[in-house]
Amino acid sequence: MTPAEWRRKAVHAGMGLIALSLRWLDWRVAAAAAAGALVFNVWVMPHIGRGIYRNRLARRDPGIVAYPAIVLLLILVFGQTDLPLVAAVWAMMAFGDPAAAIAGRTVGGPGLPWNAEKTWTGLLANWAVSGAASIGVFSFVVRRWPQPDTVLVLMIGAGLYAFLESVRSGLDDNVVAALPTALVLYALNAHWPPAVAAGPPSARGLAVALGANLLVALAMGALRIVSVSGAVAGAVAGFLILAAGGWSAYGLLWAFFLLGTLATRLGYRRKAAAGTAQPNEGRRGVANVAANCVVPAALLLLGLPSVAFVAAFGAALADTLGTEVGTLYGRRAFSPLTFQSLPPGTPGAVSWPGTAASLAGAAAIAAAGLLFGLVPPAVVWVAGLAAFLGAMSESWLNDFGRRAGFGLDHEFANALNTFIGAMVALRIAPA
Repeated sequence: MTPAEWRRKAVHAGMGLIALSLRWLDWRVAAAAAAGALVFNVWVMPHIGRGIYRNRLARRDPGIVAYPAIVLLLILVFGQTDLPLVAAVWAMMAFGDPAAAIAGRTVGGPGLPWNAEKTWTGLLANWAVSGAASIGVFSFVVRRWPQPDTVLVLMIGAGLYAFLESVRSGLDDNVVAALPTALVLYALNAHWPPAVAAGPPSARGLAVALGANLLVALAMGALRIVSVSGAVAGAVAGFLILAAGGWSAYGLLWAFFLLGTLATRLGYRRKAAAGTAQPNEGRRGVANVAANCVVPAALLLLGLPSVAFVAAFGAALADTLGTEVGTLYGRRAFSPLTFQSLPPGTPGAVSWPGTAASLAGAAAIAAAGLLFGLVPPAVVWVAGLAAFLGAMSESWLNDFGRRAGFGLDHEFANALNTFIGAMVALRIAPA
């Protein structure tokens, strides 16, 4: 930790104390103040605050600009009804991030399996400090000590926030962690207490789930359909989904896997010759499984409505089909934001065949959700639409990032589209 970095972290945390003002401010005033801070950081900080820039030669510091931008976004999305939620997530941003950096760089420790640049020490410090800070700030804003279940929800949110900050994403940490955490807290508030989707599993049910997925993992590995790491990760994901969601949820997992695998194998030699094929002969590994299955499994374990589970897997398949079919049959690539023609393979570029395949993938998983009894007929359209929007969000973000100078990590982007699909489904599903 250099002296400049200590000053940066002090300013970062100090700005979090302003979250206490949400006890008195109307959301409109709070939004105006956040917008003013954003303007200040964009136009004034480059002249007076370069001492805390990570790159003093840069025109602007991305983290310093992203901080008030995310606070403003949280206020605009949740402020009309949930300013205490905004305050809690703001506290996580303000105090969790500095705690992780200070602990990780001064104490050290083993690196994380998914990001060797960050440590277990930093992750745990982030969770502990962001959880305590969110509880304290939330209590101050609502003018009372929260109930035990509220404390539990905030600690779950802090754990998610700490994990998301540790993920290699290609984006500033403030952007990656805050909004998804707020959306999860909002969803938990609307669907609390959680209950495992299929009810508490019995000992026999757990044994069946474990045995079935061990056999599947051995078969998949032996047939070389997936890599060894993919077989192990798939067994873990399958066990969780079968134990928490029952055979219907497990059937949807298999629908996604089979359709996605067929799409990957479709025209594989042509895609390999063009340099657009999946590596390792299309055999998925642990990173692929995690990117596509972590969010759906978490939705089941938290007991959120099954339409979100269907939409998450629908977004994963829509993204897979869009990529595989688009690279195979797409002759003309274009920007999904401006429709300007782009060279094939440009980050964020889409094609009409790929877009049609994405829509078909979203519809296929929504139909499978109906077939397996996971969504009623009146809600099928919600699952399909949310899945398609989740898949398209990756293209939109990548296209915007290409213009703004950032790029999403591939596996992070895959997980993000499942998350966005699930959150959209929860938002638009009829009560």
